[in-house]
Amino acid sequence: MHSEKDVALQAVSYPYPTDRKRRKLRVAIVTENFLPKIDGVTRTLARLLEHLHAEGNEALVLGPDTGLTEYSGHPVVGTFGIPLLVYPGLKLNFLRLRFIRRLQQFRPDVVHFVDPIWLGVQMMWVVKRILPDVPCVSSYHTNLPTYASLFGLPFIENIMWKMIRAQHDQCDIVFCPSESTRRMLLDKGFRNVEIWSRGVDTHLFNPGARDENLRASWDCKPKSQALLNTLHDQAASRKLEEGDTFIHTPESLPALSPYLSPPPAYESLSDLPPITMPFALPPPVVASADPRSAAQDANSKAVVLYVGRISWEKNIRLLIEAFRLLPTGVRDNAKLVIVGDGPARGELTRLCTRYGLDAAFMGHQKGKRLASMFASSSIFAFPSFTETFGQVVLEALASGLPVVGLHAEGTSDLVCHGTTGLLLDVQRVVANASVSAHASAAAARASPPASPQRSDCGFGALPARDASQSLHTTQAAVPHAASSSLKPGLPTPIPSVKEFAATMSPSAASFQPCAQAYSILLERLIRDRTLRATMGQRAQQYASNKTWWDAMDAPVRGYERVVEQRGRTNLTDAELEALRNVQRRTLPLTGPIVKTLVALYLALFIVLWVTWL
Repeated sequence: MHSEKDVALQAVSYPYPTDRKRRKLRVAIVTENFLPKIDGVTRTLARLLEHLHAEGNEALVLGPDTGLTEYSGHPVVGTFGIPLLVYPGLKLNFLRLRFIRRLQQFRPDVVHFVDPIWLGVQMMWVVKRILPDVPCVSSYHTNLPTYASLFGLPFIENIMWKMIRAQHDQCDIVFCPSESTRRMLLDKGFRNVEIWSRGVDTHLFNPGARDENLRASWDCKPKSQALLNTLHDQAASRKLEEGDTFIHTPESLPALSPYLSPPPAYESLSDLPPITMPFALPPPVVASADPRSAAQDANSKAVVLYVGRISWEKNIRLLIEAFRLLPTGVRDNAKLVIVGDGPARGELTRLCTRYGLDAAFMGHQKGKRLASMFASSSIFAFPSFTETFGQVVLEALASGLPVVGLHAEGTSDLVCHGTTGLLLDVQRVVANASVSAHASAAAARASPPASPQRSDCGFGALPARDASQSLHTTQAAVPHAASSSLKPGLPTPIPSVKEFAATMSPSAASFQPCAQAYSILLERLIRDRTLRATMGQRAQQYASNKTWWDAMDAPVRGYERVVEQRGRTNLTDAELEALRNVQRRTLPLTGPIVKTLVALYLALFIVLWVTWL
């Protein structure tokens, strides 16, 4: 007879039997980018190397020359490269003969290609010839083909997709960070795509990292303990019923009045004229917070935070325009804080100054300082549509911040709409704006034009009272999942990056309606402190289940599977050392012939590069 405890233990699913020792792996990692440059790819790669070391595995990193010779006990071998003109910070890296020597000496069980673009292509050709029996896996991190369109080279996007797909197809497994990215890659013809998710360090990113002195430096009055206690009690009393969400949004969001022309493009910011707005924004979409909290610390501002690279593809212009469109009373009670650095920082700083916005650009931050900025904020605004995961979104959730983002890849895989944040469905806004424009045109033909009024400018053809009511009406007809199985995102399809790019261009007619709709979502959370606190508690709870160990062990399980499928066996340490001694004598990879070949290789590349330019 088994006790109930034994039966319960047998029902638990473990990735490995507890009595089986995991094999020691030697993993060669080929990457186009590495530390000390900080971005989502390099931070994830650093976590993977730390996990491999903690689990007793060996790794060899082959990538750009960054000055590092080892990381987390693993050797790093660098090579030279040519800076990529269209994307500062990245390089076209070249194969180095020492890479071949180190691969042969290392004798990897598996080779992992991280975002193979240029160096990965060269190394993949080498690996297939000198180590034909070694399995290869790859990981997809960056939507580089879609960046081609964003940087004004749409004619090469399809070519890049074909080239990248051809490289990934040579690997046994293709890892990607989220389910939405997996669907996109499958639609593009990729095969053997599996999810390698991400985690968050909850010891670092949590509400306890809040720094009231930091808030004071932002000219935001620190919240008193009495207010914090009140918000905590209100959030705890607002129980989330099974299968319900905190708030619900209508089928359509308000469209912009057709009387407002879109703002100028980025390149004309130096002579940006003020825009006269012939309309008023719609009434508040959420009732004010409980009077008990509203009466306390009325001057304590809500901090709207953005963290990430400050570049045009991150769509920060939408956030700035939305912040500008907030009603004056709401905007005066909010502070915009932008953390990060990048090529667009100068122009966006000047734009905020021209608009007279209360905004602070904090530059690049990391570690405890970054964690305190998350925890000291009120709302995390993330308007990017080019993410494959969105690590900063997960860090914001772990810090107890509700997220206001777009229904886009990456963000929609993390944010539970109405429970841990709000998502803007851009396609719905654009469709509603189009209906509003047609209705306004028809009305203008039927009667003399009249000045736009507050009652109809924000909600298309709906009367103001009906629109306001719809914003508070629960969609009872829509079935809700249980709270334990809440699904992130929205049920509608996610637009492609190309569709987003066309919609989010400041010169497009659809940009201003999206900015106004995004502004309304921000307003909902700025006005209601209790709602922010309640969403923040659920956000922290959701993120607490996203551990780095589980995330980083996913590729390790993939390594083990492909190695087992190939039927490869590990060399002992003694056998590996004997092999390395033989290779040192028979494969010097030096001498005048080799140097001549390298010189010819570089000369050929320079000729092709100059010809293409």
